Amino acid sequence: MKKVVSIHFTNECNGDCPFCYREQGKETINENLLLGLPRFLKDVTNQVALGGGEPTLHPGLVQRFARECSNYDLICNATTNGFLFRQWDDEKLADFCENLTMVSVSMDRAKTKYWRDGNEYLDVCNRVKKNAQVSCNMLIDENLIRGDAFVRVTEHLFERGMDRVFALYPKNVPGPDIIPKRKHYEYLSTKYEKFYVDDLTCKILDEEKYEGWREPCHYGRDIVSIDEKSRISGCSFCKDYKLTLEKPSDILKIPEIHFEDRFSCPYLRR
Repeated sequence: MKKVVSIHFTNECNGDCPFCYREQGKETINENLLLGLPRFLKDVTNQVALGGGEPTLHPGLVQRFARECSNYDLICNATTNGFLFRQWDDEKLADFCENLTMVSVSMDRAKTKYWRDGNEYLDVCNRVKKNAQVSCNMLIDENLIRGDAFVRVTEHLFERGMDRVFALYPKNVPGPDIIPKRKHYEYLSTKYEKFYVDDLTCKILDEEKYEGWREPCHYGRDIVSIDEKSRISGCSFCKDYKLTLEKPSDILKIPEIHFEDRFSCPYLRR
């Protein structure tokens, strides 16, 4: 069983983040194929992550897919930039979140131009929290690790009701030197049970006392990715597609795919 099947069902987006690794377009996965997947996904995983592009550009499709996941006892989470939530009334937001377990709202320097200020971001997250768990996907940059900003921002997010904070290291652009901030990561990991970091951060901050940090990444082992063209790869950065789904039941072929272990990622530009 895979821990997560990540479905980037559209490459359409209402943002223009310079570090985005996805090529923007107007493509969306075949609707019947997507909605037919949960029946078979339950034999491959117990958790699905929806992303894009931007999922909120297709709210009805997300709602129907999440409902199908619920029918088959699948956890369904979604990642969004959250911009459209500001325009939605409470009923529309509740409908969108109805069968989602968690909604992750991304936060990074490029997205600040879309928000009036940090309070608007937090207000939107608290509206989401009335209907589903809410997470902040926080992309680490030079400004964020200056001084103790990283710690202060993370603490503020939890104080304002965030269920989870996921600190992500940039994947396809040069990232900041976080090694001098190792103690900050240790402090936050100790203080908050729901503070998480990604594999790349673990490898950069590698210390023997952190069990599992020397293991291979999740490429194809715990996570697989499906894109808007219904192609399956070992992660969302990888273009070595192993299978193209023609019908929903093709998802059952995933256990037959061989994914080699990867201790360093060939898809990351460093």
